[in-house]
Amino acid sequence: MDLIINGTAIRRSSLGARRYYEGVMRHLHWPGGVSETPLASKRWLERPNELLARGRHDAIFWSPSHRGSLLAHNHIVTVLDCINIEYVYRNDWRLPLLRGTFGLLLANARAVVTISHATRDAVLKHFPIDPAKVVAIPGPVDFEIEMAVPELTVAAPDTVLMITNRLPHKNTLRAARALAASSAARRGVVLRVIGALDPDGLAACEKAGVVVEQHSGVPDSVLRQWLRQALFLFSPSLQEGLNLPIAESLSCNGNVLCSDIPVHREFYEDAVLYFDPLSEVAMTNALDAAFARARPWNLPPPVHPRRTFADVAREYRKLFQQVAEQNFPVSAP
Repeated sequence: MDLIINGTAIRRSSLGARRYYEGVMRHLHWPGGVSETPLASKRWLERPNELLARGRHDAIFWSPSHRGSLLAHNHIVTVLDCINIEYVYRNDWRLPLLRGTFGLLLANARAVVTISHATRDAVLKHFPIDPAKVVAIPGPVDFEIEMAVPELTVAAPDTVLMITNRLPHKNTLRAARALAASSAARRGVVLRVIGALDPDGLAACEKAGVVVEQHSGVPDSVLRQWLRQALFLFSPSLQEGLNLPIAESLSCNGNVLCSDIPVHREFYEDAVLYFDPLSEVAMTNALDAAFARARPWNLPPPVHPRRTFADVAREYRKLFQQVAEQNFPVSAP
């Protein structure tokens, strides 16, 4: 059976979603033919064409991010998070339309893959969908670092690295205020942001004397150098599907200070340090304690082997084969 990839879901999704898809495809090795649906000739036609795509009776149609077709045969959709339901569109007039359309998409899909057990719980919380067809395939947390990361040849300032954006679930306002209240300015610590901070948070840092750098479009080689150079990666999110920057930091032997939320506990166990993301005081205390730690942090090694893209691809291939053989769902989880 052939595998058809929803091209719009790849090309119109986030960088993280594309990196996830590309990592899985490097190891999938699907025995049938693999093709990708083209983008529509006009941008405004892309979403309607995607929603109405039919695929083929004799092929699997895979949408690698949480969007796709309402009608496609053998549709498998991957849900990377439910953040749009809980945070992005909260109190937005479009939320009922989004919830209804996405719920219909999931209900009509042959199988729904979630990137974590926490995301599976969120899907079942928000949508009336048969639990038997919602499969958690936990994402990779051991990244294949394909290129050498050059050692620094000149002295660099102590930095805290954040890979983030201004969406509410990223919690950057509270995080920036905590950093402003910490000893960062006195220690000369620079906040290096890949993405963007909440404007009020940026103002709080500047008022406290914390130097903030904001970057975008950072090449992988530079990102990995910064992950290794930083005192730690600071990730204050209120919710994530997996949080790939933490996985990449750990793969670069970096230190991580992150929010104590279920998905971080699910994937990163004791390899990171945690704080309460709803308390600025707790976050400030955690920052100051992290500044005082000797590097590297030398936290306990993982109890279980860390999942790789090869592990994830192996489980996708098994699911695709079950669908091709008409053996899915085999049983309720």
